[in-house]
Amino acid sequence: MTAAAATPRVLATRERRRRVLDRPAVVWGIRAMTFVVLIGTWEVLAAPINRALWAPPSEVAAAIVTYASQEPTIWEPLYDSLRAFGIGTTLGLTAGIPIGLLMGRYRSLEFVLDPYITFLYVIPSVALVPLFILWFGFSLQFQVALVFESTLLPIVINAAAGARNVENDLVDGGRAFCASDWQIMRTIILPASVPFIFAGLRIALSAAWVGVVVAQMTGAITGLGGLILTSAHTFRTADMLVPIFAIMVVGVLIHAATGWLLARVTSWRVDERAGA
Repeated sequence: MTAAAATPRVLATRERRRRVLDRPAVVWGIRAMTFVVLIGTWEVLAAPINRALWAPPSEVAAAIVTYASQEPTIWEPLYDSLRAFGIGTTLGLTAGIPIGLLMGRYRSLEFVLDPYITFLYVIPSVALVPLFILWFGFSLQFQVALVFESTLLPIVINAAAGARNVENDLVDGGRAFCASDWQIMRTIILPASVPFIFAGLRIALSAAWVGVVVAQMTGAITGLGGLILTSAHTFRTADMLVPIFAIMVVGVLIHAATGWLLARVTSWRVDERAGA
């Protein structure tokens, strides 16, 4: 059999394999098997290790059940973390999106603000913790301030990039129909910047969630971050892993929610490309 004769057969085989791997049942089946293997390996390797250093998944699962159903539960620390996250991100988005769009739309404003935005963006949030503690103490305001700072800067940078990348023909078309600056911003600049804003949103929300944990571990000693420290100080490793897993689950949900929302909000772009 020649190579030329075998090529179509090989391509057909690869295509069948690709179609099989594209099936949701196959994908989730592979993920489930991988998860089982990882948990089994973790259980075996953790068995001989001192429980103060590491805990097997069976003990972690028991700790999750305990924290979910008995006092003290994980729900109040989770609520504290989500409250600080929600308030801080709402304030950050409310301020960041308009500032970013205005910076991208008006060059003079960008020249003034861009150096300071860049300066603040390169500073790790944890470096601002002592300053925020001096300003706000160990209250909820301290956590909100750190989340606000973590949210604001990525949103400003990405919204400004989105506004700068709007095609001039669209803006000129709006002006040709005597649209005001506000109308151009609302009907042209903002919709065209949505993909950039959501790209920044994913970064901002992830950074904000990290900011919540950092604030609660370094100052407030409350919420999920405080629960981690409390368990670590008493060498209860299984209990310590419960809030860590809660942080991971919330982070994954945030990432998935922003991706889902982006697909819904920008569906018009997909329809536009399909029509083209």
